[in-house]
Amino acid sequence: MAQYTYDEEGFNFYYFLLSVISLCLVPATATSIYSAYKATQQKRKTDTCKCSSCEDQRTKLKATNTTSTLKLVNPKLIFIILGWAAFALLAYQVSYAEAPKATWDPYEILGIKEGITLPEIKKIYKRLSLIYHPDKAEIGTEKESEERFIQISKAYQVLTDEEVRKNYEQYGHPDGKQSFSMGVALPSKLIEGGNSRFVLLFYGLAFGLGLPYYIATWWYNSRRHTKDKILNTTMAVFFKGLKENADFKNLIKVLAGAHEFKENSDVREGEESILKKLDETIANELEKRFTEKYEPLPNAAPSYQRKARTLLYAYFLRIDINTIASAAQTIIILKDQRFIVEKAIHLLQGLLQIAIVKNWLNVATTIMDLQQHLMQASYPGEPTIKQLPHVDTALLRKYYHNKKKNVGSIQQFISLPEAERKSLLKPLSDEQYLDVVEVANRIPRLNVRKAAFKVVGDKIVTTGAIITFVLKLKNGQIESVEQEVEDEEEIDDEEEQTENDDSEGLGLAHIPYYPGEKKPYWWIFLGDPKVNRILVPPRKVTDIVDEQTIRIPFAGPPKAGTYTFSLFVKSDTYTGTDILQDIQLTVQEPGDLPEEEEVDDSISEPEDDSIAGQMKLMREQGLASALAGGSQQPAKKANAGEDSDSDSDSDSDEE
Repeated sequence: MAQYTYDEEGFNFYYFLLSVISLCLVPATATSIYSAYKATQQKRKTDTCKCSSCEDQRTKLKATNTTSTLKLVNPKLIFIILGWAAFALLAYQVSYAEAPKATWDPYEILGIKEGITLPEIKKIYKRLSLIYHPDKAEIGTEKESEERFIQISKAYQVLTDEEVRKNYEQYGHPDGKQSFSMGVALPSKLIEGGNSRFVLLFYGLAFGLGLPYYIATWWYNSRRHTKDKILNTTMAVFFKGLKENADFKNLIKVLAGAHEFKENSDVREGEESILKKLDETIANELEKRFTEKYEPLPNAAPSYQRKARTLLYAYFLRIDINTIASAAQTIIILKDQRFIVEKAIHLLQGLLQIAIVKNWLNVATTIMDLQQHLMQASYPGEPTIKQLPHVDTALLRKYYHNKKKNVGSIQQFISLPEAERKSLLKPLSDEQYLDVVEVANRIPRLNVRKAAFKVVGDKIVTTGAIITFVLKLKNGQIESVEQEVEDEEEIDDEEEQTENDDSEGLGLAHIPYYPGEKKPYWWIFLGDPKVNRILVPPRKVTDIVDEQTIRIPFAGPPKAGTYTFSLFVKSDTYTGTDILQDIQLTVQEPGDLPEEEEVDDSISEPEDDSIAGQMKLMREQGLASALAGGSQQPAKKANAGEDSDSDSDSDSDEE
């Protein structure tokens, strides 16, 4: 029958708990420290927009975002703090716990080595008996001497009895082979009596339910999402709903059908009336501002899709929901709207992937435009100058009536003389005027310094070659025509360089209506609008502070000719800052390549006193001549032609 031994001192039990806690604490603590470090470094390096509009938006987010107030007391942080407190307590207990006693050894008790003779064992026993016999013990040590004498007597009996000694040496016990025993790294108090049920309950909950539930949840979530963390059901909706001729309105409808909105922001009780009022307000705004007709989705459409579409339109048109709903309802609706807008940015990447896979140029560019409008809370057709703080429709209309000039873009605003800019922004205060100018200068303005097609090692582009599209972008205005010539020479001669230069990088974007922070980046790709096809898939670049050279390799056309492509440089953050220009690619046949220059691959004659020279002499004049010091060398030179022929013949025969 099996027997169990328990860790009465708790020595092994403490080590077991320390090991289990460490397996969870160390990874959690390391990831938390790394995340905090990255966040701190990002805050140090990143320049946020300091305009009053962005500052007001941050203040509103902090006031309404309940998760930010609980950031310092999240469950993970609580677990780390309590875990390390428990770890310290257990480590303290281990430092004072006694190690388990060693196994009973008669040789160690008598202080002798194995193989000692019987007379020597008796002699040592008598000597120890005189010391530890209870009658010989000193006053106050009777108990310790008695226990010691019992162990000595037991060890003496084991070593002097031949059969008992044989059992000990063979089985490690004086009584011979013992029953199987197992050690349990738990104190007996936790196992015996009524406490055992609690221990079993804990292990059952932790390993019977908790661990399988965690694994099943992880597996279920991983199966539900794509590698880009988009629900598979949402991607199925996108594949079915996205069409080649989809426009802005169609994209919003498809985007609103994402199942993420169903799980997190579905219509709640009492919200139908608010959404109906919002639809009426949206219809009036579109009719008044853009003479567009707005039709709400039919009641047969899913409720979450109707809600998401309505809140997206309200966001694009910057409709104040406070005028439609009560204060309590407004808080809930605004929270849902923020979630929908933030999630929509992520979901657009799924739509863009589908468009790129199918090479739909118009749909891809419309998706990119939709992201710009989501970042700036603007509707297509509005003046892009309204991205600047404090600039609204009333201010622009007043300037137009006074000056009869229409300023619709940020580029036009920057190109105005200082007096004209002040006249346009005359209704604003000095502080607001500085906000407008600062943000206008903050928005990147890219220019194409040079765009060319190159083939490594060749001076022309041939059919089937791997072409590298080299694009040089500058953030700002081109200084002069001479600078363009210099740029062309730089691209021809420059060596390979990385996508991002070692610079501080661009600051965070000016996005006062978007519920978050973001760094701007650009999509760069080639397409053919005539056939509505993407020719070179988009490449993302960021941190174009001054200048940057981007290299995009792709397979060239299979036929010779001159091709006209369209270069697209589209921002993901700002409207009205995109670049679209035609670029020509001339492809020639491989036979048009210039002839390669002849390379002198001759090998110099080896010196006579070198090893190579001696080998050559042995081949041409024979071993005797080589040993004689090359006395027949003139003859060899006279009959060089014959010797070379004979050498070649002999070499061929040997082969």
